[in-house]
Amino acid sequence: MKLDRRLVQDPPERSASEVVGPRLLGRVYRPDPRDWSLSQLMEIAEPPEEIRQRTIEQVLSETTYFTDWRAYLVFWRWLKKQAGGTPPAPGPTPAGDAAPAWQLPIQLDQGDTGHCVGFGWSGWIDATPVPGEYQNGDAHALYYECKVVDGEPRAENGSTVRSGALALRSRGRLAAFAFAGSLAEIDRWIDAQGSVVVGTNWTDDMFHPDADGYVKPTGKVAGGHCYVMLDRLDEEQAYLFQNSWGTGWGQHGRFKIKCTDFEGLLSADGEACCAAELPH
Repeated sequence: MKLDRRLVQDPPERSASEVVGPRLLGRVYRPDPRDWSLSQLMEIAEPPEEIRQRTIEQVLSETTYFTDWRAYLVFWRWLKKQAGGTPPAPGPTPAGDAAPAWQLPIQLDQGDTGHCVGFGWSGWIDATPVPGEYQNGDAHALYYECKVVDGEPRAENGSTVRSGALALRSRGRLAAFAFAGSLAEIDRWIDAQGSVVVGTNWTDDMFHPDADGYVKPTGKVAGGHCYVMLDRLDEEQAYLFQNSWGTGWGQHGRFKIKCTDFEGLLSADGEACCAAELPH
């Protein structure tokens, strides 16, 4: 079988920032009733208060907390976050954002493919407090793993945010995930944990950020798109996002959406997936 060059082409032959209207093939998936609630996810993402009040030595020697492997892994993640502090901003950032909450050292570029779900989740891995080192080839490979989850191996018809979460869970990269149903739940996760993988409609006007890095969800819906929410910008009443269209798009690949505008996207069958990362 001939290998698809997009799996090994890094950077892509044509950056997504150079393609007029990159293919948008993220697909909406209504969350499964079996999915966790955000409250359930928070219970494993943050160790209980009685654990947080102890020293590491006390936790190791005086409790049975680590008889549960998952508790051990999420506690390791929590310790890593506490020790790391606020990561530095990776290069130029949008105006008004001096210190993004979550590090994203590598700017991915999906080229002229519709593999945004693979790239969105790869960006999540790089953006969380335990940074990864994913490259474009890894993101393409993750997309094809999503298509296995979808029951459509190798198909080039897009995937869903949920399939990306399931693929990463199979890889052992996340413990659990939940869909936020409101801005309040999104804010709760960002404040306490990390970035969020979102999937929304993408309109014609969103292809062109303004001078301040904002996109406006107006105009005709061009398709669905998956991207990473990095932070909330309180002074601007906006959210900061990272796209997967290379550094030539937006402001070093980043853009912003006003909170009220994103609320509209979320209510129009949008998805906001919060996930607890596991160490690697």
